[in-house]
Parts: sequence; C-alpha cells; structure tokens
Amino acid sequence: MEDASNQSKLELLKKIHLLELISKKNANSVLDGHYKTEIPGKGSEFKEARKYVSGESIRSIDWNMTARLGEPYVKIFDEERERSIIIAIDISASMYTGWQEKSKIEHAIEIASTLAYSAVKSGDRLGYVFFQDKIIEDSRPKVGRRQLYQAISRMVHYRDNQIDGGKTDIRSAIHAIEKQRGNRFVVFVISDFIDLDLPDDLRYLTSHHDLGLLHIYDPFEYSEMKYLRFSMEDPEDSNFQLHGKKNESKNLTEVQEHLKEISIKYGLSWESFSTAMPTRPTLGHYFQKKKRIAR
Repeated sequence: MEDASNQSKLELLKKIHLLELISKKNANSVLDGHYKTEIPGKGSEFKEARKYVSGESIRSIDWNMTARLGEPYVKIFDEERERSIIIAIDISASMYTGWQEKSKIEHAIEIASTLAYSAVKSGDRLGYVFFQDKIIEDSRPKVGRRQLYQAISRMVHYRDNQIDGGKTDIRSAIHAIEKQRGNRFVVFVISDFIDLDLPDDLRYLTSHHDLGLLHIYDPFEYSEMKYLRFSMEDPEDSNFQLHGKKNESKNLTEVQEHLKEISIKYGLSWESFSTAMPTRPTLGHYFQKKKRIAR
C-alpha cells in the first residue's frame, strides 16, 4: 500500500512539473513582454524605471532617463508591483468534452497555468477560482512560487478528476470575486460559455476590475459534421439529448459576435481559443488585441 501511495505521489509530481514546464515555455516565448505591459495595475506613484520593451505605448517612456542613457526607458509605478491576478476556471461537465487531441478542460488548464506562471514571474499576486454553478475551490491572491505550485497542482487535480454535476454559471465566480472587497483585480474567466448566459452581473466586475473572457471551444461543436449522424447526451443535463438540429444551435460566428457585443457593452476583453490550435499564438493575439483596446 505504501509503495502504491508513493508511486501515486510521484506520478502527480511529474504531472505538475510537466504542466509547469509547458507554462514556462508558453510564457517565455509569447507573454514575456505583452503580459508585463498590458496587464494594468492600480497605483500611480512613481517607483523607478526599466528598459523599454518593444510594443509598449510610447506614453510610458521616461524621456529624461532615455536622453541621459541613450536608450529608451519606461516609468515603473507601484501598480506594477501590486497587481493581483485572479484566474477563474470553469470545471463544469461540458468542459470535459472534446474531439481533438486535447479536451476543452485540458486546453483551458494549459492557458490558465501559462497566465499563472506569467503572474508569479512578474511579481504579481496570484489567486484562483474553480467554479461550476457554485464555487468548488478558491484562493485569495498571494505572491510567490509556493502559490504558483499550489495553483498548478490544483489545476492538474481538476483537469484529471471531473467533479460530478454542476452546470456552467459564471455568476458563482463573479460573486466569489466580489466578496473580496477593497481590492482591484485583473480577472480572467476561462469557460466554454456553453449557453452564452453572460449575466448583467458582469457590470459589477468591470466597474472595479479588469476583466477578460477566454472562450474555449472545440471546432467540432460548430462543425456541420456534427449534424449528420450524432445524437449526444447534453454534458450538463443527463436527461436531455442533443439530436443535432442545426437550426437550434448557434454557429461560431454568432457566438463570437455575441462575445464582441458583451465586450463593448461592459468594457472588457475577450478571445476565442480553439482546442485544435496551439496555445501560444492565440494567447499572443489576445494580448495584442488587449493592448490595442487599452490604447
């Protein structure tokens, strides 16, 4: 029994280490510059200066130091040292479906762990929320590698162990984050938004926090092939069958247009992430788009 327990622990450590390595590779190749400059903070007190990163807004350049040193420098404010990042991950039943190499939950966890690694690497506080139509687990933002390890280990756990029951409802995540009053967060909500039930409660988050919606989808869900011969059980309602009636389902363009309308209405950022596409280029595109919105 003890040998089996030790073997199980070893396998878990290997999974955690592998996910951290993937996160590090993604973050270093795509987000190193974008993340640091496009995630806003809350302060305005000048602290110091650092070298300019290609792609940053010229409004942040410290022209006096640039003139003295002969190369561009930007101002650093206390905000860059005080940011709190919360990653809210949907672990409802529909997230565990998929017809690609990776399921939706596997793709979501890779994105989440990449953001988590980038947060800790940048000195930000990292918090997380795992939700369905209720909160399954959460952690207030904390700084340091111990928090990163804890977050990644929980991501591995929920990626590999589905929680029975529970539908997608981001209200639970919204209310959990709102309970932490007196703080301003950068929030990433990662979900398939399967029924596009995006509530007016979003206004509470966007009034105090910087919010991004990361839409995870499997392209087969929107493929015409789905309607030819498949009759499937709704992953979030075992009593309901999806018979593939095309006129009852939205196509991907309609879903993305809806997300775009929501982003304009509430002043938030969004991106769709296909499980058939690698994480790095899509995340890079998201932060580029976020940068354009911020300007």
